[in-house]
Amino acid sequence: MKVKTVSASETAYILRSKLGAVRAFDDLLADMRRGRSTYFGLVLVPFLCSHDGKGTRPYYSLSEINDFVRAALRVAPSSTAMVPIQVREWTCPYQTGHQLPVKLMLPLSA
Repeated sequence: MKVKTVSASETAYILRSKLGAVRAFDDLLADMRRGRSTYFGLVLVPFLCSHDGKGTRPYYSLSEINDFVRAALRVAPSSTAMVPIQVREWTCPYQTGHQLPVKLMLPLSA
């Protein structure tokens, strides 16, 4: 049986997009793995932990993530994502093709 899994950072991104920016979900997932925290009494545990040579990395099942989101929205429907993810588009005023944000660029000297 094949199970679709995602990493902890992608899981945190999914939770933030579905439930809103009400918690730091990456920290919440780490606390849930340690048994220190819950989200309205709900706990999401990793489906598996894979060893990558440096340490173990948790992976979460997509179906368990969806079940967790549905249960969380039943418990706290006000936690839906009302604010979209803040995406900013930056353009280089000097038309040099730089990818740095405009605020971080120093003015060109003459």
